[in-house]
Amino acid sequence: MNQGEKISLTELQGLIRDKIYESLPGAFWVMAEIAEMKTHSTGHCYLELTGSETPGGRITARARATIWSSKFRSLNTFFTASTGIPIRQGISILCKATIEYHELYGLSLNISDIDPSYTAGDMALRREVIIRRLTADGVISMNRELSLAPYPRHIAVVSSSKAAGYQDFINHLLNNPYGYVFVPELFEAVLQGETTEASVTEALNMISDEAERFNAVVIIRGGGSTTDLSWFDSYEIAFHVTQFPLPVLTGIGHEKDQSVTDMVAWKALKTPTAVADFLVTRTIDCENRIVEMAGTLTSTVTDLLSASGERLSSLRNRIVATAGLIVRVNRERLDYQFETLRRSATRVVRNAGEATDSLENALRHLDPAGVLKRGFTLTSRNGNILRSTDGLKPGDSIITHFEEGKASSTINEITHKR
Repeated sequence: MNQGEKISLTELQGLIRDKIYESLPGAFWVMAEIAEMKTHSTGHCYLELTGSETPGGRITARARATIWSSKFRSLNTFFTASTGIPIRQGISILCKATIEYHELYGLSLNISDIDPSYTAGDMALRREVIIRRLTADGVISMNRELSLAPYPRHIAVVSSSKAAGYQDFINHLLNNPYGYVFVPELFEAVLQGETTEASVTEALNMISDEAERFNAVVIIRGGGSTTDLSWFDSYEIAFHVTQFPLPVLTGIGHEKDQSVTDMVAWKALKTPTAVADFLVTRTIDCENRIVEMAGTLTSTVTDLLSASGERLSSLRNRIVATAGLIVRVNRERLDYQFETLRRSATRVVRNAGEATDSLENALRHLDPAGVLKRGFTLTSRNGNILRSTDGLKPGDSIITHFEEGKASSTINEITHKR
């Protein structure tokens, strides 16, 4: 086509459309991920599909798609029954589609069928990848390694205040027939839909900031459809649970399936009321252990008191016997010492008497009268008995005493013995 030949945009778009229909007739089975999804009031479903070279990799293709209302209801019902989740944003699908091209709206896909087995397999694969990643990170069992208080009284609850399951949990917990007191505190979160991951992790972060106030965390999903369970096959939620400083209990599962969040939780239970029952039962066990310990302590103390009483009684008897023996021995010792002292005193008195008699005899012999009586004389001067010539001089008057009398004389001469 030379420069002189001209074509309108409409004609160009028509050529493109014709070439596409000519080159790509019929339907194709297309693998893609639903990036966006809107359901019109008319029942039509409008999708934004994306594609990548590897699962979760960089987006390399994008296209609009439509499921007309005549097909959407039956496809969604069958898909939900087969996979457990409805057709929704964020899942990978294998869809049968024909190519549509419109001059105003461009290329789009008209979906006539969806293979649910592909999505189920992709979900299972993604779930397995998350589990393997948590295992490789070494965190999959970390929350279960924490210790739950015997009486978990203060409970942080991640749920929606409007959820019937939350109300069931609160009523069952607070109105327990045993009168146990629990203090639950709600942290609002969205537990189904595209915002589940961000909402739950935000609630967990808020609890973590004041973790010292609580004994445990409870995540309750009750009140929603079992098809919403897959929102908890999330690495981010599961990883937050594994790193959480408090034991996390979940009530988001159902009888057959278990989410990844359930797998990493400290305890996974089927319903919110089952979680409440678990907390009440644990408190009953705690009370029973306390009662048993009190009984054991009472018995032990009673035995100790009895044994101590017996020992005290034995010691008292021994002390009485010992004291009696000591008193008897001391009495005998005192009696012996008294007798010894008495004999010693008698001996001392006798010896003293004998000494006194001897002294008396000696004094009797030394008595001046006795001396005179035996023929001796005593000489005195000025009333003092003279024992030597010391101090005497001629002319001194002296008196000589005899038994019959005395005689006065004057000293004429003193002769000293050589």
